[in-house]
Amino acid sequence: MSVEQLNINDSHRTRYFYGLDGLRAIAVIAIIIYHLNPKWLPGGFLGVDTFFIISGYLITSLLLNEYKINGQINLFNFWKKRIKRLLPAVIFMISTVLLYTLLFEHDIIKNVKQDALAAIFYVSNWWYIFHDVSYFDSFKLMPLKHLWSLAIEEQFYIIWPLALTLLLSKEKLKQKSLLYIFLLSLISVILMMILAQPNADNSRVYFGTDTRLQTLLLGVTLAFLWPPFKLKSKINFPLRLSIEIIGLISFSLLLYFIFTVSSSDNWFYFGGIYIISIATLPALASSVHPSTLFSKALGNPVLLWIGQRSYSLYLWHYPVITFINKHFVQGQTPFSFVVLEIILTILLAMFSYRFVEVPFRRNGLRMFLPNKNTLYSTVIRLSICMILLGISVITLFGQFDYLQKPDHKPVQTAFKVTSDHKSHNSLIEPVGKIDLDNKDAKKSNDPAPLFIGDSVMVDIGEELLQTYPDSVIDGKVGRHLSDAIPLAKQKYKDYTKKDNRVVLELGTNGDFNSEDLNTLIKQFGNAKIYLVNTHVPRDWEESVNKKLSEAAKKHKNVELINWQNVANGKSEYFAYDGVHLENSGIKALVNEITARIGN
Repeated sequence: MSVEQLNINDSHRTRYFYGLDGLRAIAVIAIIIYHLNPKWLPGGFLGVDTFFIISGYLITSLLLNEYKINGQINLFNFWKKRIKRLLPAVIFMISTVLLYTLLFEHDIIKNVKQDALAAIFYVSNWWYIFHDVSYFDSFKLMPLKHLWSLAIEEQFYIIWPLALTLLLSKEKLKQKSLLYIFLLSLISVILMMILAQPNADNSRVYFGTDTRLQTLLLGVTLAFLWPPFKLKSKINFPLRLSIEIIGLISFSLLLYFIFTVSSSDNWFYFGGIYIISIATLPALASSVHPSTLFSKALGNPVLLWIGQRSYSLYLWHYPVITFINKHFVQGQTPFSFVVLEIILTILLAMFSYRFVEVPFRRNGLRMFLPNKNTLYSTVIRLSICMILLGISVITLFGQFDYLQKPDHKPVQTAFKVTSDHKSHNSLIEPVGKIDLDNKDAKKSNDPAPLFIGDSVMVDIGEELLQTYPDSVIDGKVGRHLSDAIPLAKQKYKDYTKKDNRVVLELGTNGDFNSEDLNTLIKQFGNAKIYLVNTHVPRDWEESVNKKLSEAAKKHKNVELINWQNVANGKSEYFAYDGVHLENSGIKALVNEITARIGN
């Protein structure tokens, strides 16, 4: 996510890759829109992969060019430039986030401090893997979570120059270097396919350096095949037209994927990232060619301005969005505040670019040396740095950890009631006393209904039990629809008769395929099945609800309970995450279920 000025020494001139800044601009815009609301641009997270490809390509091009000119790679000089380019801006952002958290969100200061330490040492991605953090869960207040991608890039910047130096040091390795790089990218793909799981949260493979290396290495491969320093500004028309057309097709495919791919698509983790990255390479190749109109179009003033500031925009957008969205139900942030988030992101990025990034890149620590013309600005700069760094160091050493009070409130991860009303000891008991002799509880001659669901079922469990005292309720946090298939087969195989009522509330935690849904429905034979659709501010909501609706139309014994329609626009129904329910939402959902299945 950096801007590089590349020297083409063969011709003793400097050429700036304006087209690449255009690609960076497209990538960072896609990422920002995705984080504003994943439903607006479901594949916006692919902007990160675009950055990875660009990084692999540019860094390798620089290193290969240096080796060609000098016969060696100055690793110390390379790493020094990377530090000057990347570290000051991220330190400034982290320090500001720590200060803001300390002043206004101190109840999470310890968590943010830990994330900050991981970010400073560029190990955020592994920190989140080891702590089972989900990339796709935007419900927790984690303003530094986006730094996982910078961690992968920095790890790449440390290891790859060493590996490339080794490859170039011996002729036999040098001759087969491209083959080794390609094979390593395939190993990364295969590893992702082995570790990934269908219809599950695949944050492990999304965060992992090992599994994301594939995209960076494709950029490296292109640097060998399409060295930017050897590209001619004047080529024959048929060749230029071919590069233009292929580049435009590639760019169109990238946009198509950004608009259509979902984070819950299984194919994405089983070779999809690799396919999309390969499809993006021609767009990158065309964008750096000095003769193409495509590169000039991408290098227009607007995209150029955004692309040059893409690093700062990426750094600042996530904490801004996270801190503001915290005050609203997810997915229901007022448009005026969305505009405010965009404006604040731009202003903070401009400030960081103008007063941190550019000065450090040009002058390093010399920017703090006073002179007659800049004495006043230098004093201000030093004062701000001392305040931010001083508070940050104290915070990082844990002096303010006490402000984050331990949460002693028990977390209810399951709600399970069998026909004899005895909860399993392995599960957390339903909170509160349940009056099973409540005279107001409605009776029915029909068999008690079966309720199977995820965390939303856990939310409504007590209310359901009050309404249906003899019911069987099985709700569990994190449950996917595919998890319910063996559950139904092993524990609820008796619920297959016409007078049985089965309510399935699944889809909160991710998408599923129609085959699994049909399999689950068939497990209950002739029973009357009610499918509760989902209200979740994630990109899989539409897909999940469409499949549930289609299943209700396909099967005579299946009926849809349209919770999404009932809950739409009712922010008072939901907790901060936009999924789990407040008391009014609990009553509304149970009332809707009762109205549809009877008493």
